[in-house]
Amino acid sequence: MEQLTDLGIALALGLLVGIERGWQERTSEEGSRVAGIRTFGLLGLLGGLWALLAETMGDLLLGVSFMALTAVLIAAYLSDRRSARDIGITTLVAGLVTFVLGALAVRGQAHIAITGAVITVTLLSLKPTLHRWLRHLEPADFYAALKLLLISVVLLPVLPNRGYGPWAALNPYQVW
Repeated sequence: MEQLTDLGIALALGLLVGIERGWQERTSEEGSRVAGIRTFGLLGLLGGLWALLAETMGDLLLGVSFMALTAVLIAAYLSDRRSARDIGITTLVAGLVTFVLGALAVRGQAHIAITGAVITVTLLSLKPTLHRWLRHLEPADFYAALKLLLISVVLLPVLPNRGYGPWAALNPYQVW
């Protein structure tokens, strides 16, 4: 029963991503999209099914199936690219992510898969907002954010986390 629940989660995650992709392309003519709600639902389920098979046949099978799916999605993208002017690969990448989320759901990582799906859908749906924000971003602000990230992600982990000076009052890690 647990495996059926996990497969249900894999399917639901795919449907969630598919709803977002379908919503973005809702004005497109039927059959003109590479993937929609049904395809993404099936991609999530496919990831879950391959993960189940890989449990008995070896993890290499899951990697090979991922590579095969990648080839199929690239072929569909290239075919669609001939007739469309949009060169974005977001839907292709979202399909691959959906497959992996389905596999994670079945591999006992349902919470990570669910979180990943919510983040994926949020990121996909924020395209206009992110693009508008990027157009208004000043170079000075961008470089200041990079410096802050450099200090926080690279320098902070190597700072000593102990007190210095009188009464050990100065802790470089806490000061940052």
